[in-house]
This record gives sequence, structure tokens and C-alpha cells, in this order.
Amino acid sequence: MKKLTGIFLFKVLAIIAIKDTIESFGDLFLKKGALATGISNVVLSNMLEFASRMIASPWLWIGAVFLLANFFLWIALLSRVDLSVAFPMSSLTYIIVPILAITFLHEKVLLTRWAGIIFIIAGISLTSRSAGNAAEGKNEP
Repeated sequence: MKKLTGIFLFKVLAIIAIKDTIESFGDLFLKKGALATGISNVVLSNMLEFASRMIASPWLWIGAVFLLANFFLWIALLSRVDLSVAFPMSSLTYIIVPILAITFLHEKVLLTRWAGIIFIIAGISLTSRSAGNAAEGKNEP
């Protein structure tokens, strides 16, 4: 695969940012669809009713379109970048989803969850750095 530098790196990062944003909105719409069913506790006895209400929800279909677009962007990205590099870089959803949940679903995201998100992103950053070093044949310091 191509080395991630300069314009190529910028293009990859732009595709990842767009992909992660689309994925986050897809998940938001699926959540809105689930909430629109009016069923808060899905169990075996009400699963058919829940499924029929979800299928009738426009939110489900909007979310599905977003996730389908996300799927094709992901495939396009994987055709250009190693999976071991692309996957850790695709972590913006950890930031975007809580912001969307706060904004559109009025969820509360506590400070401890934000701290956890920061730790996850720090770990992903280290993973991405080590993947880049391995691809270049460098030993870590």
C-alpha cells in the first residue's frame, strides 16, 4: 500500500472524517427510529411489534442510507490504505456520536465518559503510530 504522506495523507484523513461523520449520523437516525417505536424495552414477546414499527419508521431508512454510504466509503478507503492503519484512524465517531446525542437526543454525557473517550483516542493514537512505524520497518523508541 501507499505510504501515508503529504496530499495522500490529507485525502485519507478527509475521507475518514467524512466517513465517520456519515456513520455517526446513521447511528443517530437508527436511535431516533428506535425511540419513535415507543417501545423502550425490547424483549422476545414484543420483538415482532418493535420490528414492524422500526420498518415503518422513516428514521430507520434514513439511517440505513447513511450507513450504506459509510460502507462504500469504508471499502474505498480500504482499497487504498492498510486495514491496520485505517481502522485505528477511524475513531472520530467516539467524539461525534456523544456530541450528536447531546445535541439531538438531549442525552447527558458525564465527565467520566468524556475522560474515557480521551483515553480511547489516546490509545488509538498510540496504535496508529505503532502501525506506521511497523510499516516503515522502524523499531519503537
